[in-house]
Amino acid sequence: MGPHVRGGSSAAARRGRRADPPPLRRGLRAAHRGAVLTTRRFSASVELTATPEQAFTYLVDPRNRPKWQSSLLSVDVPDDEEPHLGQAWSELTAVGVRPHLVVTEFVPYRVWAESGTWRGVRADLRLRFTARGTGCRVQAEGEVSGSGLYAAAALSSGLVAGRAIGADLRKAGRLIAAQHGG
Repeated sequence: MGPHVRGGSSAAARRGRRADPPPLRRGLRAAHRGAVLTTRRFSASVELTATPEQAFTYLVDPRNRPKWQSSLLSVDVPDDEEPHLGQAWSELTAVGVRPHLVVTEFVPYRVWAESGTWRGVRADLRLRFTARGTGCRVQAEGEVSGSGLYAAAALSSGLVAGRAIGADLRKAGRLIAAQHGG
């Protein structure tokens, strides 16, 4: 009956050990393990009367964000630090979340991106600035991801993020216009 195989059958798992394979690496896992990754993409596009230079300069400075970002109460960034690639800061949101953020892309007057993390949630945002007549278009794209207990928070945040960032950018546009006499 078939070839002779050495080694016999597998031994039973020792006490406190499973006979199953080792755990999967971080990321998606089987549903019974409880670690599920949820990702939600969002986007918004707004036309501003400000030039790309004016809009970029204002929007990428974290110190301005509590003025135009509706969900934000404060930022913790040194007063004398100019925006730059790798700049890091933390924020306090209206719901008490304190994410840590870092600038991941910085091309003056063209593209700016950040990545923020808080516990099991990660959010990425990229702003693209395009000249349009005497003003500019700001295209926001991003995604919110959450794992484990934070998957639901990421999903709900991602569902409203597109509308919220659009409204926030329009408010920023009004503030920039007022600042530059427009």
